[in-house]
Amino acid sequence: MFIDGPHSAAGAFPDSDRAAADADEDGDAIDSVGPRAWWLVGENIAAAASAAAAAALLERVTLDGAAVAAPAPAAVTSLPTVTTDGEAPSEASPAPAPTWVRPALSREMRGWEETAALITEVVASEGPFDGVLAFSQGASTSALALALIPQLADTVRFAVLVGGFQPMDPGMAAKLNTRGGGGGAPGSKMKVRSLHVHGVNDAMVSRARAEELMSSFEDAELFEHGGGHGVPTGADFRARLKAFILAE
Repeated sequence: MFIDGPHSAAGAFPDSDRAAADADEDGDAIDSVGPRAWWLVGENIAAAASAAAAAALLERVTLDGAAVAAPAPAAVTSLPTVTTDGEAPSEASPAPAPTWVRPALSREMRGWEETAALITEVVASEGPFDGVLAFSQGASTSALALALIPQLADTVRFAVLVGGFQPMDPGMAAKLNTRGGGGGAPGSKMKVRSLHVHGVNDAMVSRARAEELMSSFEDAELFEHGGGHGVPTGADFRARLKAFILAE
């Protein structure tokens, strides 16, 4: 079974990504719960809050020479110039648009508690499961779940993690590396067999980060393909996946 992440990611993706998520392979619209996330990017939340504060501030600036009622947020580097004679300036200098951070590059992951609660609930109601198959943010989430949720780790035999990466959030990386709360001794590696799938042309996740994630598992294998940040579909991968799942 597949489960959706507990967090709404509406508005968190560029238009092109959002359109692709809402269409099938032929480009036709499909019913969807909308973009979901296993965790929220703290940098994007902060940027959105800053942009909202800047917009609210600009609404309070008048063109009659009145003083601004509140100081500009630190993140706002420039505001439209206001003339003292009531004339609108010829050109405005708007605040720069906030930089959007992808989950793979986030150093501030938010919402793990909700994710852990959801996975624990699904394992209790639908488990046990033979294995876990996940991609990208989901692959990193699965590794964290296997490290931190004994109810899952104690039941599955294997994990297939495609495009997964070591979290850049120091706190979450520490939890993964030390298995804090996972029942193992600090520094112990996960016993679940794992197959890590990485594309040599992946511009989002480097092989080094994929190998960092692999290092958290005692029995880890690497399958490298010629594509990018995606799930390979070639016969060689299908054969390797079948052999890995069926292995004792």
